[in-house]
Amino acid sequence: MTPRLNLFTARAASALRQSTTPALASRSIASPARFRAIQPIQCRWNSSRDGSKKVEPQPDEQNFPTSDQLPDVSEEANEISRIMDKEKRCDGVPSTPELDQGSPVEEILSRDKQAMKHMPKVMQDELKKSGKRSFSTSARSRMPEVDGVVPNADGPSAEAAAALAEMIKQAQSPVVEENPGLKFDEPVVPQNVKTLNYRNRYDTLQEQFTKLMMMDGKLTKAQKNMGIILEHLRTSSPPQMNPRRPLLDAPPASQMPLDPVNYLTVVVDSVAPLFRIRQQKGIAGGGAAVQIPMPLNLRQRRRTAIRWIIDGSAKRRDTSFSRRVAAEIVAVAEGRSGVWEKRDQQHKIGISGRANLSTPMRR
Repeated sequence: MTPRLNLFTARAASALRQSTTPALASRSIASPARFRAIQPIQCRWNSSRDGSKKVEPQPDEQNFPTSDQLPDVSEEANEISRIMDKEKRCDGVPSTPELDQGSPVEEILSRDKQAMKHMPKVMQDELKKSGKRSFSTSARSRMPEVDGVVPNADGPSAEAAAALAEMIKQAQSPVVEENPGLKFDEPVVPQNVKTLNYRNRYDTLQEQFTKLMMMDGKLTKAQKNMGIILEHLRTSSPPQMNPRRPLLDAPPASQMPLDPVNYLTVVVDSVAPLFRIRQQKGIAGGGAAVQIPMPLNLRQRRRTAIRWIIDGSAKRRDTSFSRRVAAEIVAVAEGRSGVWEKRDQQHKIGISGRANLSTPMRR
C-alpha cells in the first residue's frame, strides 16, 4: 500500500504545490474563457476633494430678470403726462410746434405798413385779391338760336344756325343700331346647308388626297402627313414655271405659296388625264387587243393624278414620306417630274385609238 500523505504538513503542502502548479498553469491557458476566474473590476466614484456639497438656492432666494421693483402708480402717471404734454415723440426729442400755435405771417405783416412794402410778391397778390372770379359761370346761353330762337331769318347766319340746330337734334336723338350686338356685319350663310357639316370642313381635293395616302386605315397619320405637305408648299420658294408644261388656271408663281390648298389643286388638275385606255380583245377579229379611250369624270381624273404623284415620290431619297410627296408636287409644278410623261403618253395612245370608238364592244 502507498503511504498516506498528510495534507496539513508544510512539506506535503509544498510538494502538492510544486506538482500541481505547472499542470494548473497549462490547463488554465488551454481552458476556455467561461471556466476562467473572473476578476472583479474596481470602480472609483467621483467625489469632491474637500467633500463639500453644492448648495442650491432656495426658490425664495432666486433672482430673475424681472425682479426689479415696478414704479409707483403716481410715478407712472407723472411720466405719461410728461410725454403726452411736453413731448410728442417717445425717444425724448422735443417735437415741432403745432400748426395752430402762433399767428399767420400775413396777419402779422398786415399790421405793419412798412413791412408790407418789402413782403414777397406772391403774398402781396394774395392780399390784393378782391374775391371775384376772372371768368363767368353764368348758365345763360350765349346763342339764342340754339334754343330755337333765330334772331335774323335772312342771311348766312340763319343758315348756319339752322344747320347747327339740326346737328344738335341729331346728336340728341336716340341712336338706332343696325346690327345690335355685332361689331361687324353678319356672316353670309351658304345656301347649301349640308356644307356646314363637320365631315365637309376640308377641301374636296385635300380630303381625297389624304385618304389616298392613308395606309392600314390610319387616317390620323395621313392627316398629319397632309399638314406637313401643305406646310412645305407654303414655306418653299415660288416654283419656276416651265413654259412647255403650263399649269391650268394657275395664279402667278409668286402668289402660289400663299394658298397651299390652291397650289395643290392646280398641280393635280394640270397632270390629271382626260381619259383612260381600255384593252378590249376580240372586237376587231382575232386575239389582238384593241385600245379604246374611256372618258373620266373629275374625281377619277384626280385619283389617277394623285396615284402617279405618290408612285413618283417613292423614287426619292428623303426619309420622310410627307417630304417625298411634297418634293414631288413641287417638281410637277416646275415641269421636272415624270408624271408629265405619263400623262402625255396616255393622251397620245388615246388620240391614236379614237378610230376604235365606233367598234361595237363585247362584254
